[in-house]
Amino acid sequence: MSQIFLFTGENTFALREEKKRWIDEFVKKHSPENLLRLNGKDVKIRTLLDETGVAPFLAERRLVLIDGVPVFTKEEVTRVYENIHPAVIVLISDPAPDRRLGGVKEFLSVAEVKEFKNPAPKVLLTWMQSTVAAEGGSILPAACTTLLELVGNEQDMLIEELRKLALAVQGRPISAADVEEMAMPSSEGVVWKLTDLLAAGRKPEAFLFAHRYLARGGDAYGMWAILLGMLRNLTAISMASGGGRVDQKQLAADLQIHPFAIRSLLPYAQRAKRPHLQRFVDQAVDSDIALKTGQFRATDEAPEELLALIDRFILSCPA
Repeated sequence: MSQIFLFTGENTFALREEKKRWIDEFVKKHSPENLLRLNGKDVKIRTLLDETGVAPFLAERRLVLIDGVPVFTKEEVTRVYENIHPAVIVLISDPAPDRRLGGVKEFLSVAEVKEFKNPAPKVLLTWMQSTVAAEGGSILPAACTTLLELVGNEQDMLIEELRKLALAVQGRPISAADVEEMAMPSSEGVVWKLTDLLAAGRKPEAFLFAHRYLARGGDAYGMWAILLGMLRNLTAISMASGGGRVDQKQLAADLQIHPFAIRSLLPYAQRAKRPHLQRFVDQAVDSDIALKTGQFRATDEAPEELLALIDRFILSCPA
């Protein structure tokens, strides 16, 4: 039976919850005196050998928690698992270790690895509903879909929004309108939402969405960068696609643009009149140059001129 365990994967919420469960159950059974925490970036091989070679204090097990895979050589990792005390368990947690390193490869080969992946959509929807139920509320399926579009599937972000929404609606079911009104989109969520709205020609909705996001504390410079990125992608797709049928998968690979963006922007790029798009690009470039050279001034305390540029960009988008 392995004495070394490695928790990894993109689902940091599930990873953290499982690690917490381990800690709670271990402390209950073996007492806090037999639990040790170490930082993987700082721990030295000599320290880890000493700590993993110590017998438990009046208990059956000793647990050594390490946050981050230690920066060891392959040979040093071999020394760890060859000299570990029979009653010691090592648990390493690292969402994204550098698998190119020899020490990391060795830990992956000798440890019992548990990878935490983002849940499947059906599992995630069930979890969202149970999370709201635990807060004494309920959430409509359309609200779950809207929240996922805005926030993404990271449970760390979702759980905060769900708790906030459950508290705000005071017992009634959370609706899609509630989510639109109160949820704080992730950067990725802002990208996809604005792209979808502008590509569909729904400029008034894009305008309101941008203002709600900024009013809740969203970064105006981040919003400007998102809009310029969307325009860059739109221009590249327009130049590459022409007017005929296009293999979207090949286009995404050729342009190094996310397939979701291709799917939203391709019909828009083929629909937009080239002269209008050219004038729009010139306007956006001139605005960005003026912003970067100080002709427009914007700070966190006084973002008005940048906000005006954002409004102008959205309302001037080619139809």
